[in-house]
Amino acid sequence: MPKVRRGRSATLFRSRSLLIFVLAAWAFYLSSYQVFLRLENYETHVPLFWVRVKANDTFSLAFKHSYDKAMYIEHYRVIHGRAFVLTGITFKSDLNGQGFVFKNPKYLANGWGTLQNLHERMKAIPFMMGSPDQANHTLILHEKKYLLTRFAPPGTPVAFGVMRVRRFYSYLWKVEKWMK
Repeated sequence: MPKVRRGRSATLFRSRSLLIFVLAAWAFYLSSYQVFLRLENYETHVPLFWVRVKANDTFSLAFKHSYDKAMYIEHYRVIHGRAFVLTGITFKSDLNGQGFVFKNPKYLANGWGTLQNLHERMKAIPFMMGSPDQANHTLILHEKKYLLTRFAPPGTPVAFGVMRVRRFYSYLWKVEKWMK
């Protein structure tokens, strides 16, 4: 059987095809979306802090309540990468749950209680940033704690929101942050 010799043009064609395939795959990857949990100034909408999350990730916002000076931990879930669901609240209160508009608070030991199965859908979580010694607002995500007063001074109206951006822009942010 005679040997078939491939010419140089066939090798170049395969190399170009592979290069085009790799570039197309890279472009598709860069155009896919990533979801971020973003803290922004509620009045100016300037982003103050963001962290990557996935759809259906859960997180908590812990703070000392201004009224009865006791700890509250609000539990949320990211839905569809576009909004939140308030799933429950864990609280420590000397007020025995007075003033709650939610049904069926469950009281636990040592003054702690929970409100479960709330399923309240929200586009944003607005609040006034408290001082570290008074409110101590803390984000708890993936077992990591973020003290929010590092990103906004006390008295600043802020809000958490969900932000969907293309992966390309998140890489630009990283380069911009690295350049500063």
